[in-house]
Amino acid sequence: MTTTTMEIPAKTGARVKASAPIYGDILDFLIDEAALLDDDRHAEWLDCLADDVVYRMPVRKTLRRHDGKGFDERGYHWNDNRQTLAMRVQRSLDIPSAWDRDPAPRIKRLVTNLTVHETGVSNEYTATTYLLLMRNRFEASSYDMLTAKREDIIRRDADGALKLARRLILVDQSALGTVYINVFM
Repeated sequence: MTTTTMEIPAKTGARVKASAPIYGDILDFLIDEAALLDDDRHAEWLDCLADDVVYRMPVRKTLRRHDGKGFDERGYHWNDNRQTLAMRVQRSLDIPSAWDRDPAPRIKRLVTNLTVHETGVSNEYTATTYLLLMRNRFEASSYDMLTAKREDIIRRDADGALKLARRLILVDQSALGTVYINVFM
C-alpha cells in the first residue's frame, strides 16, 4: 500500500515566533476564515482562497506503524481546486433540496495549536493547526465531532491580503459519516 508522500508543505524556513506580526496576521486570518464558515458565509469564504488553491483531504487508513503514517495518497475525500470549491459552495447556496444543508447544520470550528514557518518563497508561510469540528442538526442533544491536523500554505498577495494557497487536511477518523460530505474544514 502506498502511504503518505502527499504534498505536505515543506517547513524549510525558520519557525515564526508568536510575537511576530505575521504570526498574528495569520492567526487572525484563520480565525476569520473559521467564522465565515461557521456563519454559513461560504461565498465570502471563497474570497479567502488563492486562485491556484489546492484543497485536499486524503483517506485515513488504519495501518501498523511500520507500514506508514496512515493515509492513502491514491484516495481522497476531497481533492479540490478553486473551480470545484466554487461548485461546492454553489451547491450549498442554490440547491434548496440539498438534504445536508436544509435545515442548516450548526457547526463550530475550533482552530488551535498554530505553528508558522517561513518557506523558501517570499510572502508565503506554512501554517499547521489542529481542528476540532463540532456539528449539530435538528433537535439532536449530541454533536458529531471530527478532529484533524491541517497543513496550510498561506500567501500574502500583491494587495497585502492573506490567501489560502494549499490545505492538506489529515483527519483522525478512518471512517467519515455522510454528515461531512459538504463541510469545509
